[in-house]
Amino acid sequence: MSILGLTISLALFLLAIAAVAHPFLRRRKTSEHDDAQLQVQRDRVQVYYERVLTNIRDLDEDYATGKINEDDYREEREVWARRGMRLLRVRDSLDARQSLVKGGDANADKIDEAIEAAISAYREGAGAVTRTREAN
Repeated sequence: MSILGLTISLALFLLAIAAVAHPFLRRRKTSEHDDAQLQVQRDRVQVYYERVLTNIRDLDEDYATGKINEDDYREEREVWARRGMRLLRVRDSLDARQSLVKGGDANADKIDEAIEAAISAYREGAGAVTRTREAN
C-alpha cells in the first residue's frame, strides 16, 4: 500500500470516529444547558415564593394593626397561601428533575441498594415463615 493510500485510509478512519463521537459530545453540552435552565427556573420560583411569604407577613401585620377587616384578610391570605403551595410543588418538581439530570447514576445506585435490601428482608421473612412451618 502506498503512503497516499495510508493517508486517505487514516483520514477516512478519523472522519468516521468524529461522526460517531459527535452525538455523544453534543448530548453532554445539552445536558449542561438543561442543568443551567433548571437552576434558573428554580431560582425564579424561589424568588417568587419569597415574595409570597413577604406578602403574607405584610397581610398578617395589616390585619393585626386593624388596617383591613377580617373577611378581606382571610380571602387574601387564602389566595397567597394557595400561590405559595403551588410554588412549592413547582420547586419540588424542578428539584426532582434536576436530581435526575445530575445524579442519574447515583440515583440508580440508591435504587439498586433499596431493591436489594427489600429482597433480603423478604427472603429473611420467607425463611422465618418456612422455619416456623417446619417447627409446627
